[in-house]
Amino acid sequence: GGKPEQTVEAYKLAKSAGVPTGVGYNYVWAPLVLHAKNLIASGALGEITHYRGRFLSMYGSDELGLLTWRFKLADAGYGVSSDILSHSVSMAQFLVGPIAEVVGMQNTTIKERPLPSANASHYSRGKASDPKGPVENEDFASMLCTFANGATGTFEVSRTVVGPESQNAFEIYGTKGSLLWNLEKINELQYYELGSSLNTGYTTIYGGDRFPFHGAFVPGQANAIGFEDLVAIEDYVFMQSIVEGKAFGQSFKEAVDVVSVQQALINSWSSRTWESVKDLSR
Repeated sequence: GGKPEQTVEAYKLAKSAGVPTGVGYNYVWAPLVLHAKNLIASGALGEITHYRGRFLSMYGSDELGLLTWRFKLADAGYGVSSDILSHSVSMAQFLVGPIAEVVGMQNTTIKERPLPSANASHYSRGKASDPKGPVENEDFASMLCTFANGATGTFEVSRTVVGPESQNAFEIYGTKGSLLWNLEKINELQYYELGSSLNTGYTTIYGGDRFPFHGAFVPGQANAIGFEDLVAIEDYVFMQSIVEGKAFGQSFKEAVDVVSVQQALINSWSSRTWESVKDLSR
């Protein structure tokens, strides 16, 4: 969350102090996401041509949901571009590589919300008769992009759609195949392999202990793991990186890489044209 300049400041302070850092881009640690990365690296998909990322959530879909900190520019920074788009962009750059150029749009679907009373939580609900205040950041954002490797990409994120409750998903298309994954079905990966067989179509790969880290939680095949296990994997890899003196794959630098994309997107909202992604760490 927050604004890009806050992330950059944190990165520079940590770098000058020489301390190891980590960021909670949790979803990249899903065992089947790691398997997807291995498939891409092996050349199984051929040349990557297009990436489609989305994070559609309902957490702000109730118009009587209170005007808590997430909806205020001074407290939360930007809206979904700081919140859930960051996960979509981190996933894309983890799997496909750096994003080079973007253009996009944003919209605030619910313009005002009931003011909170004392002890109200982010998920509390007000009444239609309650006094209201303006929502100060975006509920929806979409983005077209080109990757440094020449692939194209589309992104769509929203906190006010009705239906998808936590649809953090990607579709990756290559010259030899494609992959589909959705957090709502975290233990399933759809794989299409180009060939001459009559039995064409997507194959469902179920999670199991043959995939990275999965067996640390449950043995066998098609035995499910959950979100909290992703956090445990993330913590384990982070601590191992400290013990071994190696760079953690999702550090403050990767966070700057993400907000560099976000800043280019924000710039495009004003310019209404394509914007190059500039490395904000420099």
